[in-house]
Amino acid sequence: MSSTDPPRKGRRLGIFGNRNFLDYFLTYLTSRSAFQVANVGLVWAIYAVTKSALDVALVGVANTVATLITTLPAGVWIDRFDRVKLFLLSNLVSTLCLILLSFVGTGPGFSLYAIVIVIAVWAVAGEIFRSTSLAVIPDFVTSEELPNANGVAQSGYQVVSSISTVLGGGLIVAAGVLSTYLFGVAGYGLATIFSATLLVRTRGARRHLSAEARPSQGMIREVREGFRWLQAQRGLLWLSIIALVYNFFYGIPTYFLVVYVSNVLRVVAFYYGALIAVFVAGGAVGALLAGRFPGTLKHSGKIFVISWGFLGGSLLLLVGFVPTLPVALVGLLGVGFGIGFGVNVWLTTAQNIVPTAMRGRYFAIDGLLSFVGGPPSIAVGGILVVSIGITKSFILSGAAIVAFSVAFVFVRSLWTLDGSLRRPA
Repeated sequence: MSSTDPPRKGRRLGIFGNRNFLDYFLTYLTSRSAFQVANVGLVWAIYAVTKSALDVALVGVANTVATLITTLPAGVWIDRFDRVKLFLLSNLVSTLCLILLSFVGTGPGFSLYAIVIVIAVWAVAGEIFRSTSLAVIPDFVTSEELPNANGVAQSGYQVVSSISTVLGGGLIVAAGVLSTYLFGVAGYGLATIFSATLLVRTRGARRHLSAEARPSQGMIREVREGFRWLQAQRGLLWLSIIALVYNFFYGIPTYFLVVYVSNVLRVVAFYYGALIAVFVAGGAVGALLAGRFPGTLKHSGKIFVISWGFLGGSLLLLVGFVPTLPVALVGLLGVGFGIGFGVNVWLTTAQNIVPTAMRGRYFAIDGLLSFVGGPPSIAVGGILVVSIGITKSFILSGAAIVAFSVAFVFVRSLWTLDGSLRRPA
């Protein structure tokens, strides 16, 4: 599906001349901003009221468990039902969750048990939104527009997430926790409106399959079908495995960046924020540039390993070996750039190769594999930081990423992966 706007206007506005993509983009950004701001307020409110880190952890566990339980079924639903309707439904449910949090998440109505229930539902809606947002982009843009569309969406996500996190803290100081929930209600409400507009505009022209066109074969059977399909696609399977490995080793030092800033660089908190900001900025620039060079997709496996692996791993080594503020700023900027570039290449490659009827399950399975590495990474990182120190943790992680990248060079199906192939109908 391509934009119905006049060609001249489309050329002048670039990807934003595609009104379908513009509605998608606005839905994506308003939803992500609502999540970030409200989540900051929620964590703050729980600890402020209960003074218990265990209660904060309880809410985190509820979110994690609900997400894990939802991931694979969400992939089946996305392939079985109308994706734009799921896009709309996920934002509507999130809006209702934030309205409920406004009553049970602060003030005299505060209830930890009610919060846990709401968070679980919110996490379900969020996981459906995540997989749908990745699977649905190719339905709104042409093959030529796809790399740039992914770059714009991913860079926008990085920037909005960073700004919204700061905004959440500012709202707490200026107007209290309730203001963050109300911001979330407004943000998700706007996302619902934008996705409803998208639903109306694309009626009758959406290319993905509906429940009537592809009857249910049973949840378990369809999940197994997704795994079997991915196993047969050796190049894409290796991209998912590599992402799991990279996410694990990147998480070890970066989650504890505050320790590096406080104990090694010995600078004020401002520079902690600055390091996070340059990391985010690097990711945004990397995602945008990858979209500007669609020719890299012909060598997507190589580019993925070089940018996310060799470049990022080498810079982690540098940050560990030369623990100074200028090196940390440049190093984390480069790490973010490599990850942003690699993620866009992977995402566009997958959207080009994965059949329309399998796209939801693919992104669900890939998301599950990526998510699995997160909690163990934090646990191992905590042990390493305590036992060998944060600088050695950077060095160890960087060395591991580079070493694994060298090994991945010998995976032929990955090294010959061509992500520029025309996507199936």
